[in-house]
Amino acid sequence: MNQFQNRRKKLIDLMNTRRENQKNTTNVAMVLDKPEDIFYLTGFWGEGILVISETFSKLIVPKLEYSRALRTSKDCDIVSSERGKSLTDSLFNQLNVKSVVYYSNSNYHIVKELGKKIGKKDLVVDYNPVEKLREIKDAQEIDKIRKASKIIDKLFEVATNEIRVNRTEEEIQAILVYEAMKMGAKFPFYEFTSNPLIIASGSQSSFPHAETSRRIIRKDEFIVIDITLSYDHYVSDATRTFGIGRISNKMKSVYEIVKTSQENGIRRLSETDNFALVDASCRDTIQKEGYGEYFIHSTGHGIGLEVHESPWIRPKITSHIQENMTITIEPGIYLENKFGVRIEDSLCITKKKKGQIGQHFDSLNLNSFDKELIIL
Repeated sequence: MNQFQNRRKKLIDLMNTRRENQKNTTNVAMVLDKPEDIFYLTGFWGEGILVISETFSKLIVPKLEYSRALRTSKDCDIVSSERGKSLTDSLFNQLNVKSVVYYSNSNYHIVKELGKKIGKKDLVVDYNPVEKLREIKDAQEIDKIRKASKIIDKLFEVATNEIRVNRTEEEIQAILVYEAMKMGAKFPFYEFTSNPLIIASGSQSSFPHAETSRRIIRKDEFIVIDITLSYDHYVSDATRTFGIGRISNKMKSVYEIVKTSQENGIRRLSETDNFALVDASCRDTIQKEGYGEYFIHSTGHGIGLEVHESPWIRPKITSHIQENMTITIEPGIYLENKFGVRIEDSLCITKKKKGQIGQHFDSLNLNSFDKELIIL
């Protein structure tokens, strides 16, 4: 059984468990249309709809993707949509009207048509156990994320040689993107920014998702470089904040607070199995120094096929730390229109070695680039 068959079997087991808990004897089928989920279960990345049941796995693709899907997908039937018909039309031909259907997304058209086809009582929307499966990475996935992380470390080194006064943010971005692609990296689309990287200098650094611009880098300011890239489809995400010229004592102090916050959060990973407590550790460190209101985002998130995926590291979250999760820890302080500081690493949750005290888990930092303040 290959890794894709094994993942589909785990998915079917989860679906059957839910069915049994609901005392339902009807056959079940899962409908997935998110590219990341389809890739995770088949090896094909592209437009399509995947239908999985106990008896079959069928990938429905547009005619133009049929040959590529045949070549790249693993051990599932490929169905080409008929000329003049949508993927949704082709989907209905593959479903048993007597099945309970789980649909992982909230595409209104598909929900509406599925409801007509099988009846609303047999349609379960927004149930996606694939998200839980994807939280726990196998050795191959971790290795790809590790390789992506090493590329990011090299890019930070490149940045220290290329950042200089009178260069623009976009120039730095272009250099880093070029170097990354030479090393085999790609840049996943992230819907909240229009640029492949976040290069934020001066007052721009006070916006967590600043748009990389033609702003000229000046003396005596911070520049935040947030790099998200993928290697063989798997993502790493890391951020460093650099100083240029003379950095004020206040700026240095804020930097050290963020650095300590991140160190405390990473340490907390080995002391608890609760992500909310990891978030609290980072947040409390910043709060005690009087900057709590300026830490305006979550402490971290999962990484894998997406830059932001489960688990989430934020207040009141109920998910628990598990071995082979891959996550980020990224506290920040943002003083609007003045400056911002963020320090971020990608980490893998590991089992503790025998004899170590505390909870069952530890963390392996996949990034190794220096976190002491580098002033250029």
